[in-house]
Amino acid sequence: MAQTTYENGAISQATGGPIRPGGLNLTRRMLDLAELPTGARVLDVGCGTGGTVGDLQETGNFHPFGIDRSELLLQTGLALRPNLPLACSWSKSLPVASGVMDLIIAECSLCAMTDLDAALFEFQRVLRPGGRLALNDIYARNPAGLYALRTLPPGCGLRAMLGRDELEDQLQSHGFEILVWEDHSETLKYLTGQLILAHGSMNEFWTRSEPETDPFDLQIAISKAKVGYYLLVARKV
Repeated sequence: MAQTTYENGAISQATGGPIRPGGLNLTRRMLDLAELPTGARVLDVGCGTGGTVGDLQETGNFHPFGIDRSELLLQTGLALRPNLPLACSWSKSLPVASGVMDLIIAECSLCAMTDLDAALFEFQRVLRPGGRLALNDIYARNPAGLYALRTLPPGCGLRAMLGRDELEDQLQSHGFEILVWEDHSETLKYLTGQLILAHGSMNEFWTRSEPETDPFDLQIAISKAKVGYYLLVARKV
């Protein structure tokens, strides 16, 4: 999704906080599957307002750190919790030393990264050997429908969506072994219901969150691609 979608409050207005499907329940599922030791160093890439970072901090079991390229989202989070360890940075240039992180998480942010190759290179660089990468994000369950997404206006964040095979190939080519793949598309159905309640219709939501894209064209493309939601855990080889 485009950065505008996260910043303008169109999703958080509906969910009451998290700007992604599944919320903290899906985050906790990823953490369980990652099988981290106590005191693990966790980097949240695309942390938004720092909700996950704050949750990890409160458990006392992790040393979390969050980055996001949106100063607006970071400032919103820090206004609520000034002690959150957050920084403004792009995924293609992480402000982290090499080989020091036990886990990188990216929750509904991989699809918004403008240079996926550079981001995956950075993920590989900062993870320790055997470190984990945990993702949850949208994907095209029907790869044949990706063409319709690619024809949407350049400013539309959904243009960069991948199919499962394409995503797995990208990860493997950057030195990651996929350990877990789970489909959590039911979280999108629940989020859709929340968005309709908050905005009156999905057309209204898309008009606000993707103003450069015709909502009718967008929903046709989403239908053709059969957009779903996945959870993935991979290991640095």
